Amino acid sequence: MKTRARLAVFSRTLINIGFSGGFFVALVWGLFRLQEHLITAGVLMAFVQLIGRIQRPILDMARLLPSFVNCLAASDRLMELEDLPSEAVDGISAVDSPAGISFRNVSFRYAEQGHDVFRGFTHDFAPSSFTAVLGKTGAGKTTLVRLMLALVEQSEGSVTLYSGGEGKSGIPVSPLTRCNFSYVPQGNTLFSGTIRENLLLGNPSAGDEDIRRALHIAVADFVYDLPDGLDTRCGEHGGGLSEGQAQRVSIARAVIRPCKILLLDEATSALDMETECELLKRIKMSMSGMTVIFITHRQAVVDFASECLTLGCEDD
Repeated sequence: MKTRARLAVFSRTLINIGFSGGFFVALVWGLFRLQEHLITAGVLMAFVQLIGRIQRPILDMARLLPSFVNCLAASDRLMELEDLPSEAVDGISAVDSPAGISFRNVSFRYAEQGHDVFRGFTHDFAPSSFTAVLGKTGAGKTTLVRLMLALVEQSEGSVTLYSGGEGKSGIPVSPLTRCNFSYVPQGNTLFSGTIRENLLLGNPSAGDEDIRRALHIAVADFVYDLPDGLDTRCGEHGGGLSEGQAQRVSIARAVIRPCKILLLDEATSALDMETECELLKRIKMSMSGMTVIFITHRQAVVDFASECLTLGCEDD
């Protein structure tokens, strides 16, 4: 992003300087010819206007250069995505509820020459626990979730999903174990369509009573007060709803999905404290037996959690 911004500023500055310089040289040349009575003032004005007419379309075309470079970069990125190895899609690896997830001596970095996000990290998210994960920006909170979902792979150590009745000898996380999780990322991920359609993405077989329960847990009962209720249409990223309403619908979609571990990544950032506390209370009361991992910066979540993990400490 910074490279593209620098390129755009540099190219536009260079083009403007070049064209402005050319215009200035032509104007000075015309003034000297006017002084020598080789041309008239009318000829000079016509000449200057002609230069402007020639420069404008060329300048407009030159300004397309940054967009052209952006298109090339986007094409390269798409090619990189095409080259990524395919994930295993045959079957699923589900564990019995309640489920826990164990990190043992995990090390991870995003680039070979980059800094370690995790180094020798060990922690156990016990079955049926409610854990608040804290830490400064860049401490690895979102990376922790990506490791759980097998979106990235650790360079050392193990990440294991296990059932409460199995001790800690479970199965390594992989794309096949994602069926055990329900995830709400930062912001919201609503799609263009009705609220009902968005909720059914979490569980296509859910009935009206399941939807009502999920909306109640997510403090999203406001949906039934909308003119079209569940059939209210919203735009991409929840257009037509407030940010707080869109977040609660996203949480309801996660709650309605059958899962053993609920992952919430700053999922209440747009909620006021009273609504957030009510949401946390309902999750804790209505979803007993489910393991909840909540990435947050807010004290209200910490007060409801049974365990608190702070990343970026020496103990990590």
